Amino acid sequence: TAATAVPAALAASSSFLAAGELPPPVYRIKLPPSVNLRYEVRRGIFRGTGAIRWQQVGDDYGLRLEASIAGLTLLEQTSQGIVGAAGLEPVRFLDQRARRAALAANFNRDSRAITFSGASVVWPLLPGTQDQLSWMIQLAGIVAAEPERASEGGRISMVIVGARGDAGVRTLRFAGLEEAQTARGTVPALKFVVDGRSAYDSSYEIWLDPARSFLPVHATQRNVAGGSEFDLLLERLEPGP
Repeated sequence: TAATAVPAALAASSSFLAAGELPPPVYRIKLPPSVNLRYEVRRGIFRGTGAIRWQQVGDDYGLRLEASIAGLTLLEQTSQGIVGAAGLEPVRFLDQRARRAALAANFNRDSRAITFSGASVVWPLLPGTQDQLSWMIQLAGIVAAEPERASEGGRISMVIVGARGDAGVRTLRFAGLEEAQTARGTVPALKFVVDGRSAYDSSYEIWLDPARSFLPVHATQRNVAGGSEFDLLLERLEPGP
C-alpha cells in the first residue's frame, strides 16, 4: 500500500547508497529550449539514424530518444515528468531495446518511492534523481547554470535510474575541452565521462556544445569491456514545437 511504500523505500536506502555515502547535492539549473536533435547512429561498421526530442511546456516536459540501424530499432526511450526547483523530475521512464519487451520505472513523488514494471525492488526517490534518458538534459541544464562545473576537476553527481530496477549515484566527471566529432565535422565541446560503478555497469562519454545550449553533439555508450555499444553524432538541430 501507499502507507507502507515510504518505509519500504527508505529502508532500501542502505543498499542504494554505499556505506557512508551521502545523497547527491541539488544543483542550479538552466534548461535548454525545446528542440529536436537529429543524429547519425554508428555501431561498429553500421550506420543508422537517431533523434532526441526535448519539449518543455509550462511545468511539464517530454523527452524521447530513438536509435535505429538498417530498419531495426536498437533503442527507444521516453521520459515524462515535471520541471521543478531541482530541474527535471521524471514521473515515468519507458525503455525498449531491440526485440525485447518495454520496461518502465515509475517515480511516485507522493510516496517518495521508485517502482518498476519488471522488478519487485522499491528504491527511495531522492531530490535530483534522473532516469537513463533525462540525465543528459539535466546535465546540460546544470552546466549552463553552473559553468564552473566544466573546469579541471569538475564533478557532478546524480542518482540515475534504469528501467530494470538498477539505480545508484553516478559521477559525471569533466574530462576537458575537445574537438567533438559530429556527422558534419568537428566542434569544440565539453567532454564528460560517466564511469560505471561496477564491472557490470555501462559507461558513457558525452560532449556538450556551449554554442548549442550545452546540448549533446556526440554521445557514446560503452559496454563493460569498454567497447562502444553505439555512438550518436549530431547532424542537425530543429526548433521544437
